Amino acid sequence: MNVKLRVLSAGALFFLGQVAYAQSTKRDTATKETKIEEVVLTGAFGTKLTPEQSIGSTSTVKAAELEKPAAISIDNVLQGKVAGLYSSASSGQPGASTITLIRGLTSLTGNNEPLYVIDGVAVQSGDIAGALTSQNALSLINPSDIEDIQVLKDGVSTALYGSRGAAGVVLIRTKSGKKGKSQINFISEIGGSSVAFEKFKMTNAYENTKLFGLGLYNSGNASSLQEGYDIAKSEFDWDGVTDTDWNKLARRNTPSYNRYNFSYTGGTENFKIFSSLGYLKQEGLARNADFQRYSGSLKGDWNASDKLKMHFNINLSRSIQTGATDGSSYSNPIFSSRLLSPTQKPYNADGSYNTNLYFLNPEFNPIGIENENIEKGTFDKVISSVGADYKILPYLTFSTNFAIDNTQSREMIYYNPDFGDGNFDGDVKGNGYLYGYNKNLFTWDWYSFLHFNKKFGEKHDVSASIGIESYVTENNNSNWDAQGFPAGTRIPYAAVAANPSSTPSSNFTRITDVGYMGRFAYTYDKFVTLSGSFRREGNSIFSDYWGNFYGVGASVNLTNLNILNNVFRNLVVRGSIGQNGNPSLTAYQKAALYAYSGDYLASNAGYIFQTGAYPGERLKWEVSEKVNLGVDFSTKGNNNLYGTVDFFKNSNKDQLLSFPIPTSGSGFTGITRNLGSTVSQGIETTLGFRRNTENFSFDTKFLYTYNENVIKSLGAGGATTIVRNGSKAWAVDHNPTEYYLRLWAGVDPKNGDPLWYTDETRTATTNSSSIAKQVFTGRSALPKHMLNWQTDMEYKNFKLSFQFNFLGGYSVYDRWAFIYDGDGQYANVNAFSDALYNSWTPDNPNATRPKYVFGGNRNSTAASDRFLYDGDHIRLRQVELGYKFTKNVLNIDGVNGIYVYVRGVNLWTYAFDKRLYFDPEANSNAWTYTSENMGIYDQTQPNMRQYIMGVSIDF
Repeated sequence: MNVKLRVLSAGALFFLGQVAYAQSTKRDTATKETKIEEVVLTGAFGTKLTPEQSIGSTSTVKAAELEKPAAISIDNVLQGKVAGLYSSASSGQPGASTITLIRGLTSLTGNNEPLYVIDGVAVQSGDIAGALTSQNALSLINPSDIEDIQVLKDGVSTALYGSRGAAGVVLIRTKSGKKGKSQINFISEIGGSSVAFEKFKMTNAYENTKLFGLGLYNSGNASSLQEGYDIAKSEFDWDGVTDTDWNKLARRNTPSYNRYNFSYTGGTENFKIFSSLGYLKQEGLARNADFQRYSGSLKGDWNASDKLKMHFNINLSRSIQTGATDGSSYSNPIFSSRLLSPTQKPYNADGSYNTNLYFLNPEFNPIGIENENIEKGTFDKVISSVGADYKILPYLTFSTNFAIDNTQSREMIYYNPDFGDGNFDGDVKGNGYLYGYNKNLFTWDWYSFLHFNKKFGEKHDVSASIGIESYVTENNNSNWDAQGFPAGTRIPYAAVAANPSSTPSSNFTRITDVGYMGRFAYTYDKFVTLSGSFRREGNSIFSDYWGNFYGVGASVNLTNLNILNNVFRNLVVRGSIGQNGNPSLTAYQKAALYAYSGDYLASNAGYIFQTGAYPGERLKWEVSEKVNLGVDFSTKGNNNLYGTVDFFKNSNKDQLLSFPIPTSGSGFTGITRNLGSTVSQGIETTLGFRRNTENFSFDTKFLYTYNENVIKSLGAGGATTIVRNGSKAWAVDHNPTEYYLRLWAGVDPKNGDPLWYTDETRTATTNSSSIAKQVFTGRSALPKHMLNWQTDMEYKNFKLSFQFNFLGGYSVYDRWAFIYDGDGQYANVNAFSDALYNSWTPDNPNATRPKYVFGGNRNSTAASDRFLYDGDHIRLRQVELGYKFTKNVLNIDGVNGIYVYVRGVNLWTYAFDKRLYFDPEANSNAWTYTSENMGIYDQTQPNMRQYIMGVSIDF
């Protein structure tokens, strides 16, 4: 038995290492693995739980699953692997931030990201970029160092984390040393990428010229189509031959991927150690987009005596990211290369960059900007912890843990002095611009617990804990700039600049938090369990420092009933209710601060203005109340069904909202108050089937989530609609991500005018965008349906796995379509070729596009659901095929096994809306709040399809 347990541990630790041993012990290994999972469960702050005491809604992802998506960051790894969890990158830029939601939106204006806890350390997450477009804090953590991830979703599971657990908690356990013979694993992967989904069909040079001419003719600027074509050709200065593919020039043909990972584990009965080194490099689609990560870890566990156990862990990493600007900036190569007419050449005859391109501001060239500008960030992270457990009595243990998480970043944006953003003086060369941003994010966290675990008689299990936690988070950042660089140079140093900044700025914030916690669980005869948790927490960001948070639950293990025992290995009914807070303020937002402009003491005094909270407003925690009812089951035998069903309702109250007010000399433009409320509710199901024989194992499961988010209140004043970013609004009884647009009614067949419905009744139309009302469309950016299908199978030494993801019931919006799909509003840019072949003409009265008119057709591109698309899609998220060469076959001294494999990521995407031309996993990071950014296509680098070959060697 000990041998099998050791082999199983190695399999969890090393990438798919268990394949070497599975042939002869397949059925027994599966049984032992189930027993291990049932005996050792870890809850909040490392509390040990029996299976009966784990009554919350949780999901676990094992180490082998974390390798498969070839994802850079932990949050992206979880996509499609946990019911109720939505994860989508904001960009295809390697290392970009990810939107991750557990059971929908928690807050309108506050945090919606779950709390990430690594070996007891609450780590930084989210976008930490200060100058770059995006940088995911979690991309600094090597997924190969992780043993498993546990996602906590309901109130009783997250209660001990108090204010940080409102949006869910992700517990990450890193790999540990194993006693016995030292074991070494080496992984090497190489691969390439291409665009996963993109259907932009733009005009070629001839079509672009002809379309420009059509617009001139329809606007009366040409007497015939031929004259319009001739004018357009002259305007473009087209030689009739040039046909530049700007997209191809601005993009890499096959962005490369490389990953190497080395790990060591070993130890004795009293001391165990794990260490690793990792390197990853992934190129982006834009030629100047790259991500590199260097990582190392060391973890030790020491049994100092029968009563004292000590442990330490240190993770070091550095990432270097270079990238391109997103959005509508001409410096964004994805955007600008899409707009440039193919009639123009990228280079002059002498080989210099052509900086006299039509449409773009003078002196811009996307190819030159990619080559000559620099956007670079270096991020260094240290996560370290040290702790001890002391057994006072057989049933009483004291535990303590101290940890730090420190991230230091140095970011730089350099615009060359010869063209583009750095050429501020037009034709006068030699300016340039350099911007620097430095940040130091530092968190320390110290918690101590007293754990009581005792069994009274044969039927009574009691577990209780009391503890205290304190943590401090500091953010220290500074920025500076310089300009006036010598022409023709590419030296991004302030010392070279003629005009270094005389007014660098800095900022410092500090948040402190303390929590007092208690937990109690009682189990009767492994049949009925009652559990409760409580946390009283104080946080410096609030006027009312203290909040109370709780979670209570119960479960019944029906497996103990004789009538069910012969069929079910596990059948548990459980329920819970809990309450978390959400600290949705910035560090000093509660304070009414004063700032001065001009000489206040002079007779001609400047303005006085105030920022922060309105005086007298006592802001408090947002509150998330979670109710959960669930069933877990699995049948007996080698061919068994298993699954989970959860019904949940999260009521989020006291939402922080800001309402405009008359300034009346106060300088305040709005008041922030705890006014709003939302509800997120739905169902999660997991249904799986396992089959295990001597040479074959098969495991397939479906994960389905239905989630509905609704705003219930926007304040006692009766506010009904708050318009957000031009395409969305908030209103009572509507989804927080619902689109707020004009309703497109098509094209008038008589004259080619654009038509909109006048209002939501869709009974009358108008050709005036000013008459058409913006209304709620009933279409939202947050998916209502998520369905994932995962399958893993092994036959002897072969292994095959795949994962399909489906997202449904949501829509995505192109905020820049009005430029390249503008019906002639910007007739001198490239456009969809369909505008030439399917816009209205007298000979094509039933066209789906309005009449193409130079200068625009009656503001046809006004914000409407014309540019709103169904995002529903199916994606083959990952597939892997591999073969394990065992030690007996290899007969190489010191080599225990070699696993070779090929892997694909995002290999196939099917979009149900045939009009959709951009990736359906579209998100922006242009706005402050999550609901605003979701579903907005913002000219970001698209998600990539990856082809990877790899080898994993066990020594």
